[in-house]
Amino acid sequence: MRTLFAFVGALASALVLAAGCAGDHDERRITVAAASSLQPLLEEVVPRFAEDTGIAIGVSYGASGTIANQIEHGAPIDVVVAASLEHVDRLSSGGFLRVDSIKPWANGVVTLVKPKGDNRAWLLVEGERIAIANPETAPYGAAAKALLENSGLWEQLEDRIVYADNVMQALQFARSGNVDFAFVPASLVPLGSGDIDHLGGFYGGDLRQTVAVVASTDHLEDAEAFANHLAGDEVAALLSGFGYGPPTDSTWTGRFQQDGGRDALRLLDD
Repeated sequence: MRTLFAFVGALASALVLAAGCAGDHDERRITVAAASSLQPLLEEVVPRFAEDTGIAIGVSYGASGTIANQIEHGAPIDVVVAASLEHVDRLSSGGFLRVDSIKPWANGVVTLVKPKGDNRAWLLVEGERIAIANPETAPYGAAAKALLENSGLWEQLEDRIVYADNVMQALQFARSGNVDFAFVPASLVPLGSGDIDHLGGFYGGDLRQTVAVVASTDHLEDAEAFANHLAGDEVAALLSGFGYGPPTDSTWTGRFQQDGGRDALRLLDD
């Protein structure tokens, strides 16, 4: 419930922001609800799009499952940008999306991080507290769980898992030193960021970043314009710099293995 209220507050702020930014052109504004992991990329993409098109955009961020819940309950959202196809499929099956607007446009990457300079544990199996986002609502949390299950580590580590409301909270747990490790989106921790230690990145589970227009939108043309832009070549050129891979038609779950002798992470194909 706390997560739900937090997202409602963020959505209300986004609506106010969109109205304020639109000014005299308030007929050209849309509200976008996006997965928390997409914030760094969208903070680059949205202002450019708004400047080029004159369409003001208010963006609220949350877990993809929480966003899906809000759309199902009639939240005034024009475009949804989810961190996996799963929640988009759920909304589509319920008639909440315009089916012809659904576009997978990138692939997410999970990375393992630990508090900066914390030498208490270097091997995941040595960690006492390991953060992941809630697998029920957050695709990156589900991907981390699937990766550990596929590696035969889930049963060993399950009682050490700390569930965050979303990926931003999981990252904050690691930054603050409240956990030994966290699985988070690579998009939130670009290589070279000085406040966290990176231990490797990998694909796992369904992390097909997907955009779609909500069926109830009153701003269809502008909503479609943004969805098409997000799936277009201009944004594709930015993906690798923000921790994303190109979109694929299938999912892949690797196996996690950490080599303590080299302090390295390896992925082994099934």
